[in-house]
Amino acid sequence: MAARNHVDLALKTLSVLEALAVSEFGKPLKEIAREVGLVKSSAFRILFTLKEAGYVEQPESNGVYRLTLKSAALSRRNTKRLGLATIARPHLNSLRNQLDESVALVEHLANSVILIDVLDTSHPLRLSLHIGDDCPIHATAQGKAVAAFLSAKDLDSFLESSKLTQFTEHTLTGRLDLELELERTRKAGYSINDEETVTGAFIVGAPIFDSQSSVCDSVSVNTPTARCSVAQKKHLIASIIETGKRISTDLAAVGFVH
Repeated sequence: MAARNHVDLALKTLSVLEALAVSEFGKPLKEIAREVGLVKSSAFRILFTLKEAGYVEQPESNGVYRLTLKSAALSRRNTKRLGLATIARPHLNSLRNQLDESVALVEHLANSVILIDVLDTSHPLRLSLHIGDDCPIHATAQGKAVAAFLSAKDLDSFLESSKLTQFTEHTLTGRLDLELELERTRKAGYSINDEETVTGAFIVGAPIFDSQSSVCDSVSVNTPTARCSVAQKKHLIASIIETGKRISTDLAAVGFVH
């Protein structure tokens, strides 16, 4: 199976990009072909394709090849995501250590909300979340915390592309009910998932805003209902709101724009 999935041309293309990435002023075709172990004609076709796609340029005819700013932008986009997780991680650690409950960070992408960091509680009884998991906006605290602060246009787009799947008997599956819940979330500054995705799990979330005051992410803490009293719920809510504000402040300080 692994052999069938292997794409040799993709590896050769990556080798060409890597050869150019270590050169400040670019390299001629002959040198690139030698470094990556290709005949000149094969290296030329790869470079020609990369030029057409905008990732490589050749300022002078028959001159050296070099990476464009479009190539650099790929790494910058990923650096922003890593930057967010890096900035948020100390706050996640602090929250997890303070409450000894599992905490999570999610990122708002086009029409999805995806987990990008998770820190687990030390308790054996826990709700397992995994990096890369999708957080439906109608049923999760993480998704609601983002959706509640989107513009009306973005929220409509989100809802049009989302299925309001029922996970438990507590899941909101009607659009009107969801809109009322998001309005409550906006006013309160936090979101709740009270057994809406998993029976026996209580999750609270808070929005995170970038330097332009646009919602970009959310942070959450979850606990089994078995160890979540009314007083504990209030404590979780207050803690998550404060954590969301602190991460937003730090993002603003570094000029982070989602």
